[in-house]
Amino acid sequence: MTQTDVVIVGAANAGLVAEPAGKLGVPASAPADTAETFDRAVAAGAATRFDPMRLDGLSAEPPGRPPKSNWAQTLDKPPFIAYAVTFASGGLKIDNQARVVDTTGRPMPGLYATGEIAGDCFHHNYAAGAGLVRGVAFGRIAGSNAAARAAGGAG
Repeated sequence: MTQTDVVIVGAANAGLVAEPAGKLGVPASAPADTAETFDRAVAAGAATRFDPMRLDGLSAEPPGRPPKSNWAQTLDKPPFIAYAVTFASGGLKIDNQARVVDTTGRPMPGLYATGEIAGDCFHHNYAAGAGLVRGVAFGRIAGSNAAARAAGGAG
């Protein structure tokens, strides 16, 4: 990871999942619906079987959301904190082929990043719209490499 600068325009802390979003002007139903959907997908008794020191198999597969394979717990313990972020610079370090690299500089097989999630581009200043151009250029590179890898090539 590279250094990240985040501009936070507001923060809210609350005892219910819907409260902080409402305080920031986000419809309170959105995070509450997401949390309720996730909670329904968490295995019964997950809190008593949770083991952060091993892959515990406590999975959750909420409909329409990415599955969680281990350590799934219900979202029922406050505080719940929401942040309103307007801009973030920095992110994952990539090479000239849009491959995410680890802390030693080695590409991580099959992991690509582009656009504003990729770092090392806007450390000192940000030209409006520059992230879009970078996203298009590296998006094509990342997509081509991912397709080549999926087809058994070197990507």
